[in-house]
Order: sequence, then structure tokens, then C-alpha cells
Amino acid sequence: MLTLNLVLYPISASAADLGMCRAVPLAADTMLRDAFRQNETALKGPAAALPLHYGAEDQTGSANDLALARAQVERIVRVSGLEMNFVLIATASTPASAQVVNGQRIILFDPRFMARVANAACPDWGAMSVIAHEVGHHLGGHTIRASTAPWKDELEADEFSGFVLARLGASLVDATSAAASILPEAATPTHPGRADRLKAITYGWQNAHAQETTELRVSRNDHKITPQPQLNFVAHPVRGQGDRSSFVSRMILYGDQLDYYVDDGARIVGYDGQSHPIGEKAAATTTSFAWTFRAQNVEYQVDFSGKVYTRLPSGQLREVGVVTALTPPAAR
Repeated sequence: MLTLNLVLYPISASAADLGMCRAVPLAADTMLRDAFRQNETALKGPAAALPLHYGAEDQTGSANDLALARAQVERIVRVSGLEMNFVLIATASTPASAQVVNGQRIILFDPRFMARVANAACPDWGAMSVIAHEVGHHLGGHTIRASTAPWKDELEADEFSGFVLARLGASLVDATSAAASILPEAATPTHPGRADRLKAITYGWQNAHAQETTELRVSRNDHKITPQPQLNFVAHPVRGQGDRSSFVSRMILYGDQLDYYVDDGARIVGYDGQSHPIGEKAAATTTSFAWTFRAQNVEYQVDFSGKVYTRLPSGQLREVGVVTALTPPAAR
């Protein structure tokens, strides 16, 4: 089955916007400080592998912990456009760490720390930056070789973290505030100093926004994907998967290589020669939009001009695609 490649967020008022989030001051956040300090002392590469006896029997997390962790890590990997090349192991011994065990790349994580990353209502960008940094070490190949340039590896992982956080909706302040408060100012033999690492995070964040701006500019100047005006949708029973239907419009999601179509049965399908159910068309949740695209327990809103929006954890609406006419017409 095809699935959406974009990171999706529920359309709801941000708890942060409503003043409901009460973050622990960074200076008093011992778990986050421990995560950053461990990152400062850990040297990536095969030499950093855990004892060979370490295995599944040492895990302290439940199946739910692992499922939650995988969902959050997949968010990070998805926006990078790369594939997940490691496994997850729950342990109370570390907030988060990229390691190699018996030749297998793994992410060790504390379920309590990962729960902070998973809080969509009050996103913990500091915790997310730690996870993204560790994932960046694996995706960058830093953990499978003895590093001859540890500073370069760390700056690459920092840049990856900044890129990921931008794509997930963090402001530049969100992406850098924890590192600016917690990372040591002075460099060490294995880690650059605070100023250089903040520059790397900032560069990754700016690169993500430049890429996004380019996607939007290209889409708006491409006459083939001009948004199609939409009418207010009145919900009706969605047809079954086996019912014959025709595509009535196409949906393009920026950065997603797959094609999506809206059929006359109020279904959203992915198409690769055959249609695969992705989501459904539903009534809009506010009068500002024409209809709602529901998929994977989340929602997109489509406005009357044909533009598709999602609401980021920060509460900000972001344009992520368009609904356009069929080019060429298609049916099945």
C-alpha cells in the first residue's frame, strides 16, 4: 500500500499558542542537559560499540514505547528523504545515542525522553534536536567507521538536526535555543565549540527553508499545476474500495514524488497504474476552507482556491500542496 511521504500534523489550535505548555527552564532540565553532555563525550564509530552481550533482553521499554519511538524517528527520516538504516532499542541508561552493537546500527533511547519528542501539542524541540542529531550520525555513516575527522562528523549531524527541525516546523530560535544554552563554549578534541555547532544548526535550518521556498516558487510558476478552485464539500458516504470510480482532480504535495488523485467517491488515492487508498475527502472544520483531506489520523485543509495546508506544531499554517485539474484525465 502507498503511504504519504510528507510529515502530517493534526489541524488544531496549538497548545503552545493557547499558553498551555509550561516547559521546564533549560537550566533546570536535567534530562536534556544529560543528553547534550553525553553527546559531547561520545565518540562515534565502531570503537564506541556497546559490549557484545548487549541485546534485546536488556531492553526496558514496552512494545508501545518502541512503536512510539519508531513513529517519531520515522518523522525525522522521512523529511530527510533517506531510508532508515538502524533499529531502536529502549533503555533507561541514556536519553538517546547512536551506537553499533554486534555490527548492527542502533538508536538507544529512554522512553521518557522519547515521549517528550512525541508531544505534538507541546513540541520539545530541544529533545527533538538530540534525536535528530543521533539519527544524522547513522544516516551520515559516522557510526560504521573510525572517524578521522570527528569535528566534521559532529557538524554534519548538527546541520542535519537543523534541517530536520525546520522541516518539522521549528523556528530558528526553537532549533538553536537548547544547544545555545547547554553546549559548552569551548571545543574539545572530538567536538567543536558552541559557536561552530550553532552555525551548523543554523545552516541546516536555512537550507531547509531555502529548499521549501524553491518548491513553492516553482509550483506557483508552473502552469501545469495551477490550483483548481474548490467548492464547499458536503460529506456523504464514502464508496467502498471495490466500487468503480473516476478521478476528478489531482493533488500535488510539494516534495512528494508520488501522484495523488481525488475520485468521485470522495476518496484520496495514490496512483502507480493502480489506485491505492490513502485517505478521504471530508467536510471542512472551519468556514475558511472548502474541504478536509483526512489521512493517517491527521488532516490537511484545502482552501477555496485549491491550496492545501497543514498546521505545524507551532500552530502556524503551512502551504504543502495544491489541488489541480487532471493532466491528462485519468480513470480506472
